[in-house]
Amino acid sequence: MPKGKSVRRITYAGGLVMKLSEWRGQWTCFKGNKNTFPVGETAGDFDALCQNLAPSLGPKVAHDKGSVRYFLPTHLKMAPLVGKTRERALALGQPLEGKQRSASHVTTANMIAVDIDGVSGGEFKGYLRGLGDAGLSFLAYSSYSHGDPKKPGVRSRVVIPVDAPLDRNAYSSVAGGLAAVYFGGQTDKSGAVLCQQQGVWATNRAWKQKAFRIVSPGNVASSEQLMAANPAPQRAVKERMQNPFAAACEAVVFDEQRIRDALRWIDPEPHKTWVVAALYLKAAYDDESYDIWLEWTKTAPDEITIGNTDEYAPQTVWESIDPFLPQAAAAGALFAAARDAATETAQRAAKTQTWCQRSQDAVGYLMAHHNRFFCENFEVCACP
Repeated sequence: MPKGKSVRRITYAGGLVMKLSEWRGQWTCFKGNKNTFPVGETAGDFDALCQNLAPSLGPKVAHDKGSVRYFLPTHLKMAPLVGKTRERALALGQPLEGKQRSASHVTTANMIAVDIDGVSGGEFKGYLRGLGDAGLSFLAYSSYSHGDPKKPGVRSRVVIPVDAPLDRNAYSSVAGGLAAVYFGGQTDKSGAVLCQQQGVWATNRAWKQKAFRIVSPGNVASSEQLMAANPAPQRAVKERMQNPFAAACEAVVFDEQRIRDALRWIDPEPHKTWVVAALYLKAAYDDESYDIWLEWTKTAPDEITIGNTDEYAPQTVWESIDPFLPQAAAAGALFAAARDAATETAQRAAKTQTWCQRSQDAVGYLMAHHNRFFCENFEVCACP
């Protein structure tokens, strides 16, 4: 365990604990990580889950992870198709309603699937030891990149049965609690989204000998206790108090030029920023804003965008996003981020009296789109 980090444990003392023999789960499989239509839906007990996702005979050997099966820990419902999937169906004259991997098609999950990437072997063993000490059932197996010399550390997928069906909001909350209690917050945040696909057990022939599979039967995790352990609600309240960003947006109107102007002040390089911008746009303007986000994505350097493949492909990321924020808050957050970045640039120029084109553009942006804020925070326009 890293120094300075502590992991809380939930003790299941008293109360009702679901036995593993009582648990049933359901999952949906896809031909690959770029496929949005399912190839099969399955339900079964813990043994069936383990054999479907990580067969005891060994991992699938494939030349790339895009050619292996992927799954969602839920079944899907019939609903109108969305995004690029709908566009393709429309172009081909196919039905516009069906089952698709998207936030609007998921039902409920009786398990949580998380990814742990890049931690040390000692850390990973500590995480699994914590699950075992709590008496919880889990399936852990190496993800495709584990053993790749270019990607050090343990890279694993862990699936944990829970005792109640979780809709997409409850799934995110329980996944957050699970990450905080047992994994030191080190799980991939995309795993907290119910419609985010996960790979089955697979590996490359070059590092097949490092693949692993661990099955640990025990009790079923309490979704109620994990939800209560999720630190996100308290953190969100604190962040809203510190940054009332909704004030940056008076009304939610799809103003394409204003959105483009705002995105010019947001750096697309950091992966987190890239995904969060998609969340804000999708929550505020739905799929209408996809093309603008994609255009902004391409402004990142080539060494960044070259990695936007497989599960990181823009279309895949966009369709996996569950836009849970209110429209006004999402639009406000986007514009506040742009406002703050432009403000920092303008303030730096005013302090040093060095006005380059970028700093002059910052003043112009603030005057055009955040005029009241500009008048309250800048006495005069200091640019020449």
